[in-house]
Amino acid sequence: MIELFVMIANGYLSVLKVCGCAGCFLILSSLIGAGASAGVDGFSAGASLGSGRMKLLSKEVFLRHRNKRPPATGFVTYISTTQPVLMHCHGWQDYSDGYDDYSVSVSYDNGRTWSAEEVRWKSRVEPEGRIRYAEPAAFFDSDKEKLIVLSDQALYPKDKLNADADNTLVMDVYDPKTRTWSHRRELKFPGQRSPAMSFSFPLKTSRGRLLFPGMRKTVDASGKAIHFKNGWAPVDEVVTVIGEYGGGGEIAWHLGQPLNIAPEISSRGLDENTVTELPDGRLAAVCRGDNSAFPEKPGYKWLSFSGDEGETWSVPVPCPATDGEPIESGANGSALFRSIRNGRLYWMGNLALRGERAKGNRPRSPLVIAEVQEEPFALKRGTLYAVDERTYNDSPGVQMSNFRFYQDRETGDVVLFLTRYGEHSEKEWMLADYYRYRVEMP
Repeated sequence: MIELFVMIANGYLSVLKVCGCAGCFLILSSLIGAGASAGVDGFSAGASLGSGRMKLLSKEVFLRHRNKRPPATGFVTYISTTQPVLMHCHGWQDYSDGYDDYSVSVSYDNGRTWSAEEVRWKSRVEPEGRIRYAEPAAFFDSDKEKLIVLSDQALYPKDKLNADADNTLVMDVYDPKTRTWSHRRELKFPGQRSPAMSFSFPLKTSRGRLLFPGMRKTVDASGKAIHFKNGWAPVDEVVTVIGEYGGGGEIAWHLGQPLNIAPEISSRGLDENTVTELPDGRLAAVCRGDNSAFPEKPGYKWLSFSGDEGETWSVPVPCPATDGEPIESGANGSALFRSIRNGRLYWMGNLALRGERAKGNRPRSPLVIAEVQEEPFALKRGTLYAVDERTYNDSPGVQMSNFRFYQDRETGDVVLFLTRYGEHSEKEWMLADYYRYRVEMP
């Protein structure tokens, strides 16, 4: 018997999940607290700063933390061209940037029920330390009817993160027709340093090219990772992993040219970029920046364009917003997506609002969706919609980042998953549950 807490719009529902079998269902027992407490500065989650056309339909605990390990997002995607079959992947977090036991489950009824979990990416101990996997980035190619997953594989010496370690990418391919996985293989880029996946939402261009947004550390002439002002994290650069199909269906992989920025402008460089294809065939990328070395300066998301499908990128600029200056944003990932319901382009991520300033990784609340003006590219300030944000009952450091999402084919709703790290305590930030949200689009 599993109890779930669900919030619909600004009211609260108590929910009972009868059982875990395929026939289980949710009984919504009572609507209470229709005048739910407003969020920070009187602006409640599920409200819009502008038109109010989006609507939060539900928020529920999908997975509880276990043995002080919070769930970690992996991916969620359809794995059938015609049927409502979804695959959901999540791992478990052992410590900051230390993940393990990524498992997958499948839903054959559009997310209403799920199969038992199957662990696919599990760490192993080697003489030099522990090999861990992280950040599986998945793309279902409906033309080939295959799911392609690129994941990070890294050695953790003495089971500790080495931020300067080289990255390795491994590929797994799932065939939904046979319900089988391929043999895992490493992707090699001769003469080049491999990037990593992090908060990556892959896509396929109109010309059939696969793009997996990636990142890697920048190095000096000796090959040593560059750290700005002795910061703990290296300065990153954005690199696109590009796949092209051959005549036999095999995929040839290569890397685009890196996109970087001076650390005096963004102290940890650029990483965790999200990419979309515009109607004129160009690609737009919105990248994570960082001002942790100079918090007195603004922190931004950075915008760049590619006219050659990810091979090269334009000089990045702060991501514009309509009716004013760019909106500040901390060092956190984001996503661009085109709504299957209305055809409009949207951006989803964390912004610094109501006078709050970006400071390193923060703020990671609120989580907002904004419509994008495509020409010239800018976030439409009047459409900002808060999916969730810090409330009176949350700790000051609660995070609504590191999300994954899909668009419901039946309704056009955006369904997203995230762990609300630090929801109860900043010190015990790992005592956090994993939530599923459903947002109705205009």
